[in-house]
Amino acid sequence: MLTSLADAGKLAYDKGYCNSQALPVIGIPKGLFYYEHRVLWESFFKILGFPVVVSEDTNKEILDYGIIHCSNETCLPVKVFHGHVYSLKDKADYIFIPRYTSLDKNEYTCPKFCGLPDMALLNLKNRIKVLEVKLHIDKDTGLTFESLKEIAKTLGVSYHDTVEAFRTALELFHEKKREFSRVNCYNQVRDLNKRAVSVLGHPYVIYDSYLSMKLIKKLKEKDIDVYTPVNLDHETKRHNAYPYQGRAFWEVGFENLGSAFTYAQDKNMNGIIYLSPFACGVDAFIIEYIERRFKDCYKVPFLKLIIDEHTGEAGFDTRVEAFLDMIG
Repeated sequence: MLTSLADAGKLAYDKGYCNSQALPVIGIPKGLFYYEHRVLWESFFKILGFPVVVSEDTNKEILDYGIIHCSNETCLPVKVFHGHVYSLKDKADYIFIPRYTSLDKNEYTCPKFCGLPDMALLNLKNRIKVLEVKLHIDKDTGLTFESLKEIAKTLGVSYHDTVEAFRTALELFHEKKREFSRVNCYNQVRDLNKRAVSVLGHPYVIYDSYLSMKLIKKLKEKDIDVYTPVNLDHETKRHNAYPYQGRAFWEVGFENLGSAFTYAQDKNMNGIIYLSPFACGVDAFIIEYIERRFKDCYKVPFLKLIIDEHTGEAGFDTRVEAFLDMIG
C-alpha cells in the first residue's frame, strides 16, 4: 500500500517511467478541483515521472488576472481559476484541467466544471496547452480511459503505464481520504467544552485563505472549533440532504445540504456559516433550501456570507464578529 508521494516517486523509478531526457512540466492550477483532488493528480503525474508545478496561493495579482481574462458573468472561483491558469502559462509546458461532469452516481458537478478546459482555452486565446482527464462516473467511465489514452499519446508514454499510474494514484488518494476520515471524524473530535461553528461552502472557497478572508483561521484564533463537510462521512451527508435524498442533484449540493442539516441536529453546534461566491447558481438553490428548513425545523443561528471581487475584509469581519457575539 502506498502511503506517500515519496512511495509514488519510488514506484515511478522502479517501473522505469522516468528517464534522463528533459520532460515537459505539468502545471496544476491551485483552484477549483485542486482542494479536493490534489493528491490524485499530483501523484498521477509524479508517478509517470513528470515534473509538476503548482500555482501560488491565491493573491490579488492572480485575482486580477482572472478578472481580466474571464467574463463578468462568471462566478468568483472560476475567475480566480483562470488567474491561476494564466500565472502558469510561462512556467509549464502543459496545464492540467480535468473535465468533471459527475463524480458519483446521481451526482453532477457545476456546469462550469463540465466545460472548464474549453473555457480556459477560449478565454486565454489558446496561449496554453491543456491536458484533460474526463470524469463522468454517473454515465460512462470509459471516457476516463479514452482521455488517459490521449494524455499518453501527448506525453509520449505508453497507455499501459498511464493507466497503471492513474490506478496507483487513485489508490493513494482513497487511502489518504480514509486516513483523514479516521482522524477527523466529527463524532470523534468534537470537544463539548468549546464553542463550535460549522463553515459550509465549496471547498475551493472555504479552504482558499484569500477568497475566504481566512475565515477558518480567524474562528480558530478565537478558540472556536470549526467543522466543515469533510468532518462528516459520505453516507450521513447523503442521508440528510433534504429534499434530494436518493435523487439526482449537484455533488456540492449534497455535501452542503447534508452537512447543514446534520450539524443543525446537534444541539451543541453554536452556529453555522455559509460562505458563498456571488453569481453561483448552485448555491442560489442550496441556501434557499437551508434557510427555509432552518426557519421551520431548527433553531441554530445561521449566517450567509456572499463574497465577490469587491468584498472588503473590514465589512466581512464586522459581520462575523456580530454573529459570534450573537451566539455567545
